[in-house]
Amino acid sequence: MLSSGIEKLVEDIVRESAAKAQEIRKQGLAGFEESIRGAREDATREADQIARRTRTEASAVRNRRVSREKQKARLAHLAEKNRIVNEVLDDVRTRLRDFTQDESSYRSFLVKAIARGLEGIPSGEVRVALSKRDLGRFKGAELFEEALAVAQVRKKVRLNDEPITTMGGAILISEDGRIRTDCTFEAKLRLLHPQLLAEISRILFT
Repeated sequence: MLSSGIEKLVEDIVRESAAKAQEIRKQGLAGFEESIRGAREDATREADQIARRTRTEASAVRNRRVSREKQKARLAHLAEKNRIVNEVLDDVRTRLRDFTQDESSYRSFLVKAIARGLEGIPSGEVRVALSKRDLGRFKGAELFEEALAVAQVRKKVRLNDEPITTMGGAILISEDGRIRTDCTFEAKLRLLHPQLLAEISRILFT
């Protein structure tokens, strides 16, 4: 009986131990699964955060690249525009030089240019500076007489001692040197430059 009682006690202890072990195992599995689930959720959240940051960073990188490319395109367009405008202006200068080769037409222009200068200088005595080329092909006295007639003024006009470097036209200086009127092609181009740029741009780029 004793032996049988002991065996039963052992069986009960084993059974209870097995039951407790089973319960512990279930709890352990449940905790493990909970840990896994929590870890998975944490990993998912982190992955989402990383993905959002990545998307944000990728978007920022893309926007920066697009901005850089747009800026490069604008600079390239501006450089090309300036190149074309400068080519047109160079062509204008070439045509002006060609115009000075037509002695008759250019002489008429030069007389009018000197006349405008005479009108702009109140001094009774005026010096006229011409290019070396114009000094060689035109008689100053005749030019001045015609210019005085066109301007309808009475002044004493003489040639300046030093020739000037210019495509064409003249510079007039009061006898005391305080007043100077630039009637050269270069001065006219400088004055018209903003208008020329606007007109060229309008024709070429609109």
